[in-house]
Amino acid sequence: MTPNTFRMPTNTGCAGDVDRFQAVIDNDLATGHTTKGVHGRVSAEIASARSSCAAGNEARAASQIRSTKAKFGYPG
Repeated sequence: MTPNTFRMPTNTGCAGDVDRFQAVIDNDLATGHTTKGVHGRVSAEIASARSSCAAGNEARAASQIRSTKAKFGYPG
């Protein structure tokens, strides 16, 4: 169960998309809905999207997030 202290990041743009997906996967690990191995693989892909976003490539970051979500069964 997600703790009542969980707050979804509210920033905007690709940074917000990246931060929100990381928050979801972190929460899934904390609540036992995923394994450390899956968390590590998803987090690595999120880090790549974060780098694309930081470099100003919002379209690539968005594509990476969509791809990672689809690959690991998260809704788009």
